[in-house]
Amino acid sequence: MHIIFGLMILLAVFFGGAWCSYICPFGALQDLLPNTSSKGKLPNLKLLTGGVFLVLIVAPIVISGFQRIIVPYHMQNTKISISSVHDVIRYYIITISIILITIAAGKRTWCRYICPMYIFNYVGIKIGRFFKLPTLKIVSESDKCTQCRKCTEHCLMGLDVANMVKNNKWNTNECIKCGECLNQCKCDALKIKWTK
Repeated sequence: MHIIFGLMILLAVFFGGAWCSYICPFGALQDLLPNTSSKGKLPNLKLLTGGVFLVLIVAPIVISGFQRIIVPYHMQNTKISISSVHDVIRYYIITISIILITIAAGKRTWCRYICPMYIFNYVGIKIGRFFKLPTLKIVSESDKCTQCRKCTEHCLMGLDVANMVKNNKWNTNECIKCGECLNQCKCDALKIKWTK
């Protein structure tokens, strides 16, 4: 698990939130579900849930004097495991909750407002900015934009892409580089490229 978390941070440094689009199984699951609700605004709890998630990971390791490591599927005396029946039940409760929330509130609702894994993307993006490293970004040419707003309508994360194009100011913390806005743009106002 440590390797996965580290990989998420490393990928976020250079690819932003692309993990959420192309690797995360919960993201893929939500994309398969019907979009039965309008994109209403909910409280953004991702940093809060991410902070709690980090505490739940780090606290047992610190309390045990750094003698425990997280191994998800193997029950051993010196490791924290989620292989018990109770943990499997919890896993399915979380999965079903994600499905129900997504069906009730719209696609990628879990990703937009709740997902605790967002904290790793957030840390990686901040590291990339601090060291001014090149990263994958969507860039715009506002003079080409006709403000048809199709990019905004199809954004999986519910971002106001049209407004970001108009002002040339991108919310790169939230963008997951799914490319939906590029697919919808018929005036070639959007491009994805490596840039600082």
